[in-house]
Amino acid sequence: TPAEQSVMDKIASAGTPLKDWDVTINRGVTTGLNAAFIIDEATRQALIAADPKSAEIIKPLLRGRDMQRWQAQSDGRHLIDTHNGYGKTPAINIDEYPAIKAHLDGYDAALAKRADKGKTPYNLRSCAYHEEFAKPRLFWADMAKDGRFAYSDAEMFCNDKGYIMTGKSLKYLCAVLNSRLITWYVQNTAPTTGMGLTEWKVFVVERIPVPHLTPARQRPLTRLVDRILEAKAPNPQADTSADEGELDRRVYALYGLTAGEVAAVGGG
Repeated sequence: TPAEQSVMDKIASAGTPLKDWDVTINRGVTTGLNAAFIIDEATRQALIAADPKSAEIIKPLLRGRDMQRWQAQSDGRHLIDTHNGYGKTPAINIDEYPAIKAHLDGYDAALAKRADKGKTPYNLRSCAYHEEFAKPRLFWADMAKDGRFAYSDAEMFCNDKGYIMTGKSLKYLCAVLNSRLITWYVQNTAPTTGMGLTEWKVFVVERIPVPHLTPARQRPLTRLVDRILEAKAPNPQADTSADEGELDRRVYALYGLTAGEVAAVGGG
């Protein structure tokens, strides 16, 4: 409709595509054999009980379905991070982790045959951005009905069904990307799956136009994000609809939408 086209034009003119922001987007970890390298909480505890040193390379892991709006909630999965080295950090020597080596030996033939491996069958394939998983970042799933960007500053990995974004202004970006307006924009510009989900892949997200604001002008939005995160930290189901509604109104204003245009894109 004319009103919807006007919204599209305003989004394009008011924002700068994310690919031109000071951020980096990377895909989650590919193990080549999830059954061996992704473990549950009971297995993690057993490996640490057998050898406390195991804890050094067992890291929390998110799957795509664990990445909800604002906050990612792991269901107890963990990654055996036998990385292949990055920067000045050498590759993991599996002989230093006997309990984990014994666990992986149970998958011996499959480990050796997989394409995604490192210097030895025990190592994950090279990941030049390994350090990014310890930085403040946004997580999101590659397929979702709406924007589901989760902020985290704790070391945590995700599998290859999700992505991470690191860089500057992450809480501000979290506010904008989780807004109803950006969900409407992506639903109308991105491919969809056979299941009716929107594909939030790199090429989709990096072209989303977001207004560049000074840190001072970002602050009202980041304060609301902080309040939402604080409320959801002890209770992921906490009702934050009032703050989310206020964020939506502020995002509509950022792009200069009129009341009629807000109504045209399903806003209230």
